[in-house]
Amino acid sequence: MKTLNFKETKFAILSTSNRDSFKLLPLKPGIYIFRNSEAKVLYIGKASKLRSRVRSYFSSNHGRSPWISKMVEDIAEISYIVTFDEVEALVLENNFIKEYKPLYNIQLRDGKSFPYLKFTTSEDFPRLMIVRRVLDDNNLYFGPFPSTSSLRRTVKFLQKTFYVRSCTGGIEDKTSERCIYFQMKSCFGPCDGLQTKVEYDICVKNTIDFLKGKDRELIKRLREEMEVCSEEMRFEKAASIRDNLKSIEYVLQNHKVLYSKNCDQDIIGFYEKSNRASFRIFYVRGGRLLGDQNFSFKVQNQISKKELISGFVKQYYNKQNLIPQEILLSDLPEDINILSKWLSLKKGKRVEIQIPKKGTKYKLLKMACLNALEEIESKENEESLLRNTLEEIESKLKLKKYPERIEAFDVSNLQGNSIVGASVAFKNGLPFHDDYRRYRIRYPMNKPDDFLSIKEIVYRRLKRLKNEGKLLPDLLLIDGGKGQLNAALEVLKKLNLVSLISVCSISKARGSDNRTDSDVIYIPEEKTPIKLNNDSDEKHLIQRIRDEVHRFAITYHRKERKRKNFENSLSDVKGLGPKKRRALIKKFNGVMGVSSATDEELLEVEGINAQLVNAIRDHLGESKTLSGLSK
Repeated sequence: MKTLNFKETKFAILSTSNRDSFKLLPLKPGIYIFRNSEAKVLYIGKASKLRSRVRSYFSSNHGRSPWISKMVEDIAEISYIVTFDEVEALVLENNFIKEYKPLYNIQLRDGKSFPYLKFTTSEDFPRLMIVRRVLDDNNLYFGPFPSTSSLRRTVKFLQKTFYVRSCTGGIEDKTSERCIYFQMKSCFGPCDGLQTKVEYDICVKNTIDFLKGKDRELIKRLREEMEVCSEEMRFEKAASIRDNLKSIEYVLQNHKVLYSKNCDQDIIGFYEKSNRASFRIFYVRGGRLLGDQNFSFKVQNQISKKELISGFVKQYYNKQNLIPQEILLSDLPEDINILSKWLSLKKGKRVEIQIPKKGTKYKLLKMACLNALEEIESKENEESLLRNTLEEIESKLKLKKYPERIEAFDVSNLQGNSIVGASVAFKNGLPFHDDYRRYRIRYPMNKPDDFLSIKEIVYRRLKRLKNEGKLLPDLLLIDGGKGQLNAALEVLKKLNLVSLISVCSISKARGSDNRTDSDVIYIPEEKTPIKLNNDSDEKHLIQRIRDEVHRFAITYHRKERKRKNFENSLSDVKGLGPKKRRALIKKFNGVMGVSSATDEELLEVEGINAQLVNAIRDHLGESKTLSGLSK
């Protein structure tokens, strides 16, 4: 059992056929793991008393949810890990769920990563950065923001209004003469001493006050400063502050103010319908609604509402470092006290979990729940449309069965160089990224051969699926014409899969002008291609899958070409043979790693001496030579 480096853990296997063995379980907090006869993890849970909690699953069928009854039937063994308290059990539970992805736990897939605004207050002259991750690095973070484009507009506004820098690197490496921000009057040039640290700190304070929602204090302070400048007849400075005030007021008018007080909240709406759960989070920062995010997933069995909400909160905030002071929920999880304590420990301050029943908070929560319902209905409509489209594809392409799983294949090369292949998977008409694959073409050749390339990657993919006993695709979609189709068909015959898997290819019609409406479909045993209606959903879906595998293959090809160019760039270093070159590339993960490595690190590689180090430095355009050693 992998314990993820957790201290003072204990592990045991219990036979569910012997009920007396439950007495071996301790009356201590921890996590328990249920497995089936194939050792696959079914469920991971936490408990304040392991013996009582595990025993409850087997005590009686009365009042038991159907999903629990089905799970209990499949349990073959139980393991457990003891923790110090229930909060640590919650942390360990989250880690194990992420590690093993149990069948009966809810699986919260990562949604899009929202951007944050990072203010590097750990530096003498802080700067603004757009980041995707919040780190514990003594800097200030604000967000999340609804989109990167909106955040870029915010950064641009803050630069022009408060004159804080957003250039990269330390200020000691800058000069105002070559700084584009200084030329655009978005910075006063602290790098050249044209702005003192005291003056810059005022800009920093104004920026932080604005981002924290302290609008009234900021506006009052700026107006007082404007009046002072006017009285002292510094009219140009007063006019500049006036323009800044107008900009601030304009931005504030376009931000929806939800509360008169300054507060940070996550408002989590929830709705469950038709075996699908949906969560919509509204992000309120400084009393303003900055953005929202949706999470929607299918519920395999009848899990209670409280358990769904508890599982979502644990999995979502386990990945978050920036936690608000208040979290609003529609229902009270059974372990709300443990959740609140855990979140407070993560934040370092008290985090309140509330279930509002009236007032503004209640209205906002109802709005979030309504949006969660809208998401479910939207998903249902999308699934219905895709199901009808796939049925049309099954009929018009004369497939062996309904194409629930479609895998598409493509190859990419540039004048015979860096030949690679790729495959993508679609499940029920939607991308299934877990089954995306990339291939380096292995067969020896003097020139590119698309037919052999297709044959190789299709064979490797299907052979592995067959050997591992995994689900086979219902339809293979090949990017190419009749030749590529026949190459894939040969593989199906060789693996005895012709009766199980359908295959087709999509290509431009002869004499076409490369427009997508000229695409035709080839299927086995049909001499003439099939021309689907240009406006039909089935043609658009096939084209979408073809375009996705083409994009995936092109991206991989570019990456491989770049990697080979990096490796080849060391081929001209005198005295550096292929064996030593490969050793360097392997140890430092490419030429960029070799370039950034220290001389001492380079010398650790077998066969590399001081003369070679200096030759590598010269070849990579680095002027320094190994100190104390001659070339």
